[in-house]
Amino acid sequence: MKTKNNSWDPIWEKVFRENEWGKYPGESLIRFIARNYYKEKRNTVKLLEIGCGPGANIWYMAREGFDVTGIDGSETAIKKAKERLQGEGLNARLVRGDIVKLPFADNEFNGVIDNECLYANSEENTLMALSEINRVSRGGGLFYSRTFSNEMFIGNNSDKTNYEFSNIMDGPLSGKGFVRLMDKKKIYDLYGKFFDIISIDQLEHTQYNGEQKISEFIIVCQKK
Repeated sequence: MKTKNNSWDPIWEKVFRENEWGKYPGESLIRFIARNYYKEKRNTVKLLEIGCGPGANIWYMAREGFDVTGIDGSETAIKKAKERLQGEGLNARLVRGDIVKLPFADNEFNGVIDNECLYANSEENTLMALSEINRVSRGGGLFYSRTFSNEMFIGNNSDKTNYEFSNIMDGPLSGKGFVRLMDKKKIYDLYGKFFDIISIDQLEHTQYNGEQKISEFIIVCQKK
């Protein structure tokens, strides 16, 4: 589990170095961007993604003409994202840093994206990150968060404390370090401290002939 002073888990450096995935954005993120920003003057819309990884969402938002910033703790992820953008002549600001200490100005962004980043942080660090997301968001700014629900298949061999897991040995989250699942009550407890919650929807599917269930919340919030 990550400590109070550093939310970055080094295991993700290994994950990004050894795996070739995360190239394309999910449909729910595309829908969020299209519904809220397509009619705006795109080069004036500033969007931030925390935990941007190798840049799937950054690539998409930059292609769509938005003013995009991404932050991740992995040097490998930032390097891959930069190479992809450069290869296609796209521009974005990419920063290696910590989501609990965002190196950005107050009220800087129209929207912030969390695509399966906050779930890998303890509740304490998640609250710190949410406070930072609120700080860098403009008044009325939107926050999109995709996070695993408590109905997620978490494997049969793991160390569990409430909805917090470590040492996951099987299932889709094995080898990914610390995992924190959520139920709707916890979403309101955490996110509701900093944002008005507009909607909570759920994405679910199974894999391996129904043996494993993937369950995620899609949360959309607005700065108070």
